[in-house]
Amino acid sequence: MKIELAKDELEIDDRETVEELIEQAKEELSSTRERLVGIKIDGKFLNQTELEEKLGSELTEFEIELVTETVDELTMELVDNALTYLDGLSEWTDDFAYLNEGDVLSQVEDEEIEELLEGLHWLNLAVEELAATNETETLLGGRSVPKFMSENRMFLNEIQGALEKPEENKQLMTTLILQDLPTWIDEYRDIFLDFRGGEGSGYDG
Repeated sequence: MKIELAKDELEIDDRETVEELIEQAKEELSSTRERLVGIKIDGKFLNQTELEEKLGSELTEFEIELVTETVDELTMELVDNALTYLDGLSEWTDDFAYLNEGDVLSQVEDEEIEELLEGLHWLNLAVEELAATNETETLLGGRSVPKFMSENRMFLNEIQGALEKPEENKQLMTTLILQDLPTWIDEYRDIFLDFRGGEGSGYDG
């Protein structure tokens, strides 16, 4: 059977499974600027859970459509999502600016710190994905992706370490959130703008 794939057609035995189709499609696209972003079965775009339930099924059971996007489209979507998150994070830190050297921990919920750490980990994954997709090992400012990740990981470890004994680290948490975090936000923003081909905010690393 033949299934449309980007601007071409993929020929595959209809006794193969959905999982085998996906792997073959990814392999075919690996040398192009297109990437597989989803699959429609019987006209419905499947979420991850639904797709996993169908992976072992033979292709003859369904009407299948492979959904692709170009590397440039994927880059723009990921960059826009990251910049939107960073704007929200900037607003969050601005809410504490009036405290100056005050106790930030007394104003922050535990859930907010957990969400902050999850968000920063997600930003790191986005940077790594964009670097891989765009086949670059160097970020804005000339640093390598591993070096950037190493420096950022130290910052995350500081936050997590301070949270282990919050009562003893009130001042440290205040410094991390009011001074260090805004610097990281600016740096992230410049990196994502650089992937998009835009102008950074002037952070020079």
